[in-house]
Amino acid sequence: MLLHGKSAKTGWMKELTGCWRELLFWMLPLPAFGALGSMRPRRQIAGLIETCAFRLVAISSAGKLKSLGLEFASWNRIGRRAAAACVAAGLVAGGSIVVVASLSHQLLGTRSGWNEAAQAITLGPVLEEVIFRGYLLTAALLLTRRLSPSSSVASSVLGVAAAFSIAHLTTAGTTALQLCCILLTGCLYGCIRLQYRSTAAAALAHGAYNLALYLSYWTGISH
Repeated sequence: MLLHGKSAKTGWMKELTGCWRELLFWMLPLPAFGALGSMRPRRQIAGLIETCAFRLVAISSAGKLKSLGLEFASWNRIGRRAAAACVAAGLVAGGSIVVVASLSHQLLGTRSGWNEAAQAITLGPVLEEVIFRGYLLTAALLLTRRLSPSSSVASSVLGVAAAFSIAHLTTAGTTALQLCCILLTGCLYGCIRLQYRSTAAAALAHGAYNLALYLSYWTGISH
């Protein structure tokens, strides 16, 4: 019993240590995120370079950094077909939202600065998906499987999508229709995350979705 207790305690401490190492890893792009949002052109360019560098590291390390505990966020590698399917899903979802926004005469919330577009298309989706479809969805699944095993997946995806939508209330001017769209896309990202067992897949779809919004903005289809 004593040995068993020590083993359990050691295992718990290892998991905690791995989680902290992982959190530190995902904090690496925060300076790049801040630089991209700067008003100074040099800082913006530096932020873009840092963003590209982190993306390369994140892509190359998918499924390889188990020693850092990255399994908590499920940042796993996916195949080319799966990646293409995720990008297509994001573009279709973005196109659908553009149509809804045009018919309802509502703004998409896109901004004109290239640095803000870079944030939304490249770095933002990675950080948001790691938080919501990585940590929060993993925690939600563990919790709901104990409370209600029969509906754990659906309730977890919907609950995290709701939290994702509520988090966007901090953005000034967010409308009720935009929140509904964010809720639906949050469910889409959750389903993609579970389908491919990878938060990287959800980040790809999220980035493609934001790209579709910006393409419609740049081409004058929406505002």
